[in-house]
Amino acid sequence: MPTVFLVEDNAADVDLFRMALAEGCVECDLVVFEDGSDLVDYVRRESRGPAPDLIILDLNLPKIGGLEVLQIIRQEPGYENICIAVMSSSPSVREQAKLASFRIREFIQKPPDLEKYLEIGKTVRKLLDEAPSAPVTA
Repeated sequence: MPTVFLVEDNAADVDLFRMALAEGCVECDLVVFEDGSDLVDYVRRESRGPAPDLIILDLNLPKIGGLEVLQIIRQEPGYENICIAVMSSSPSVREQAKLASFRIREFIQKPPDLEKYLEIGKTVRKLLDEAPSAPVTA
C-alpha cells in the first residue's frame, strides 16, 4: 500500500483531504505533519522510515514555510525524486515560478466548495498511479 505524507496545518483541510481520498477510492497509509518543521525533522532523522510515495505539501505553513521545506527535502538522500504535489488556496505567480525549480509534479488549488475539493482524490490517485513504486489499489 502506498504511503502519502500530507503536510497541512489546518485540521479542517486534513479532514477534507481524508474525505477526498475516500471519494477517489484511494487506499494509502496517510501520515499527517502539522507544520513544515515536523516534516523536515522526520526527513533528517537518522532512524526515519522509508520515504513516502507522494508528498502533498501546503505552502502556507507555520515554523517553516512550504518553499523552504521543498528546498530542504530535495537535498536529502532518498527524497531528491519523491513525487511532490503542492496544495494551496491562493498561489501567487511568483510562488508558482519558484516551484518549477523543485520539480513539483502537480499544483493543486484548494477549491472553495466541497464537491470540487473531493475531486482532489482523483488527482492523488493519478499521482500515485504515475509514481514508480506505488501501484494504487481500489
